[in-house]
Amino acid sequence: MSNDHFKIAKDGVAVVGEIIKTAGDNPNVKEAGNNLGQTAVTLTKLVNNALLPLAAVNFACEKSRIYFQGKFQQDLSEKVAKIPEEDIVEPKASIAGPALQGLAFTHEEQNLKDMYLNLLATAMDGRVSTTAHPAFVEIIKQLDGMDAALVRHALQFIEDIPIVQLLLTTAGEQGYRIILSHLVNLAKPPVGEPVENPMLPVMIDNWARLGLVEIDYKQHLTRPSAYDWVETRPEFIKIREQYEHDNIKLTYQKGIIRCTYFGQRFAAAIGLLPYTYVKADAWHIAPDCEANVQRRGNKE
Repeated sequence: MSNDHFKIAKDGVAVVGEIIKTAGDNPNVKEAGNNLGQTAVTLTKLVNNALLPLAAVNFACEKSRIYFQGKFQQDLSEKVAKIPEEDIVEPKASIAGPALQGLAFTHEEQNLKDMYLNLLATAMDGRVSTTAHPAFVEIIKQLDGMDAALVRHALQFIEDIPIVQLLLTTAGEQGYRIILSHLVNLAKPPVGEPVENPMLPVMIDNWARLGLVEIDYKQHLTRPSAYDWVETRPEFIKIREQYEHDNIKLTYQKGIIRCTYFGQRFAAAIGLLPYTYVKADAWHIAPDCEANVQRRGNKE
């Protein structure tokens, strides 16, 4: 590591020291429970133990250097502010190191930055630090900003999410052709205006590949209105106009997306689910599956 990199890293430690000093004189900090003072000490250890070894790589990027010397300590302090002082622990290097490395290149993408910071905060909370697994860092690294924004919502659903495949069938012939997979009712809040995203099927496949969700077209929701949105989607309307004629019809196969056990653990570790879900003996956070979905055979 060059002398310049060591100087930059030491400057980062000095910044944390100033934060500690300021925190000690701030009555608002004391009124909040004196958490930030101990948090700042822990942050100093984190910078020394995890940030310095990464300095030669991460500080080569000017934006990363500026972030770690400036806003990083404040961002992390906000995430750990609710941890009782006696429960703050130093995070494992196997989590802190890779998380900081990932954060160095994604701190300008809010959703990814929040995931890394929340995972670090979980690793620093002695009550639940064992739920922060090194594999979760690798999952975040394999998401982009849009991925992170959408998968957050999927992982927070306590019920199965309806999903469909669009199929083309030919009159007088058996079988079907899948023309579009993984169509969900993606909408823009608060009015619920439909939003098209051609990359969404790829994203959903990626979530399944990472083990966060399961996609099942042999089960579907039995609630009568669960799939009423399908034929009003712009994707369905465009494909029907393009392909449907006398002999070819557009239909769809119902399915569900379900958060996996692994996905629930990941969601809790990055702050999307309460810690009580992690501590529970059973992970049945969804309603009774028998009441919510029905099994069926393969489409003939």
